[in-house]
Amino acid sequence: MNYTRDDLFSVAKRYNNPKRNYLIVNKKQSKYLPTKPSDTWEMVSALVKKAEGVDTDKQTLVIGFAETATALGHLFTDHFRKAYYLTTTRENLGNSKCIEFREEHSHVVEQRLYYGELENAIKNAGDFSQVIFVDDEFTTGNTLRNLVTELLKAVPALTKCSKFAVTAIDRISSENRLKLEEMEIKVYSLLAFSDDNFSEQVKHIRVFEPLDTCLRKSETISDFIKQQKVKQGNNARLGFWCSFGIEERALAQSLYEQYKEEIKNVDKILVLGTEEFMSVPIYFAQEIESHQKEVVCHSTARSPIGVNNTLAKYPITKGYKLPSFYDVERLSYLYHMEHYDLIFILTDSKSIPKETIKAMSYLMSIYKNYNTQLIQFK
Repeated sequence: MNYTRDDLFSVAKRYNNPKRNYLIVNKKQSKYLPTKPSDTWEMVSALVKKAEGVDTDKQTLVIGFAETATALGHLFTDHFRKAYYLTTTRENLGNSKCIEFREEHSHVVEQRLYYGELENAIKNAGDFSQVIFVDDEFTTGNTLRNLVTELLKAVPALTKCSKFAVTAIDRISSENRLKLEEMEIKVYSLLAFSDDNFSEQVKHIRVFEPLDTCLRKSETISDFIKQQKVKQGNNARLGFWCSFGIEERALAQSLYEQYKEEIKNVDKILVLGTEEFMSVPIYFAQEIESHQKEVVCHSTARSPIGVNNTLAKYPITKGYKLPSFYDVERLSYLYHMEHYDLIFILTDSKSIPKETIKAMSYLMSIYKNYNTQLIQFK
């Protein structure tokens, strides 16, 4: 499928970020906006087809960029016979085998990649033929170059691999593209352009901060969210082998079987991921959709985006801030909440803060989302 700019994204204004005042909001990504899982899969499949130099039969390392492309990278590996999938992360896992690099324009600059299990994979299965870096957008290519430089120092066995970078949106200038070519990195994308001026486009837009959901001590709300813990699957922050998405689809089918009676009796369903934990929710939403149910998927995020509900075509018309599922001391954000007949929240947080549950219960009560299931992967 050939995507136009209007098909694929809108531009929003970041809230209080002087480093870069705009944010590209991908309409098909299942991140900031509720998205049909089939639309996300169609976008990723189109990206695989665009990556003509990539061989899906070769032993491959795929690396997805946190936060927003962790799911895109995972879905990309679904097309490979044998791939090792690993994501960058902003979480501190306490593992010594870690490289750090910077994403200069981001609200959270520091990124990490844990490569200890990757080294073991190379020892046990031999060298990779190709390494593929997946992101939702490349603007300058600086973050990509920063990661590749540090990764090749840490894991020199990857130096001889063919190197590809795939992205939905490529805005790399000719000058920066030459720098990638010098590193022997070939870029593939769904859209490529560098004639934008998004900073000026959003400069005079008046936006508001997402609304607060943190309850004052004097306020109470009943905790009606049903919670369940299930066995932890693969951890993309450490890496794992995958083949045509077999294991992920089996997990999604298992979840569906567990909740099929609840799913059968409703019409409108949301599957919500948390921050970097996005791919399992999309697989689950796809399984629900395969049973002819109306379902959408998106995720909480660490990006504060300005809200405007009066400007035509502005993508973020409502948003809320709440304590992160992973750290009560930091904020996360949820955009475009509405009423659903059934909601599944999926997270891989080891310990969900009570304050987060209270804030989420309060938010769900605003939209009368009393049929909410929280599934925690332990």
